[in-house]
Amino acid sequence: MSNRETVSKQSWLLEFVEVEDFSEGFPRLACFLDSDESFMLFRRFGITFSRLLLNKQDEIRQMEHELQGMDLMDEVLGNKAYLLSRDEDVKRERSSIPACWSQTRPEILEKLEIKILEYSELLLKANQLKALEKPSARDYRSVLHYMENDGGQMYEEEMSWIYDKEDLVSLRPGREHAWLDGMLERLLKVCRCGLVRVLKYSHQRSCIVQ
Repeated sequence: MSNRETVSKQSWLLEFVEVEDFSEGFPRLACFLDSDESFMLFRRFGITFSRLLLNKQDEIRQMEHELQGMDLMDEVLGNKAYLLSRDEDVKRERSSIPACWSQTRPEILEKLEIKILEYSELLLKANQLKALEKPSARDYRSVLHYMENDGGQMYEEEMSWIYDKEDLVSLRPGREHAWLDGMLERLLKVCRCGLVRVLKYSHQRSCIVQ
């Protein structure tokens, strides 16, 4: 059999692979999640992103405060030339730098640039994740049921992410009718509650008649 025929046969087999063909645990769960776009549910780690952003934000605040202190000290000491010319500030001799400074202005600006870019990238990523749709109740129940039953064979701690429902997002594209899912869910709840009240009222009335 030629290499081309072998590759073709392997490709054909992959097209018809079943979830049960994968080993239990993460391999099988990964296959299941990928088997339907409705099942592509993952955590966005919203609180962790916020914590990282707060940490980066405060690091920048400290460096910004230090930079402003440098500017003020140069102004008070009459070293305005270093504030009026970036070139003069870069060429500044170490002997003219106040002893209380741990670094030069160009050095802290270089570090600030790195921190700002890291912060901006993290901020934009958090915004992109926040913009992702939440899974519909039906999709969530499908994945939850699979993990608790058919998927099984996973350590309890490592499958606990599925219970963090408020932090889950769906990679399902084009959910322009997602609002309809929510409306139907609410409608069913209302109808169910109304049915219970009607049945209860009918039962009470029948008791009175008797």
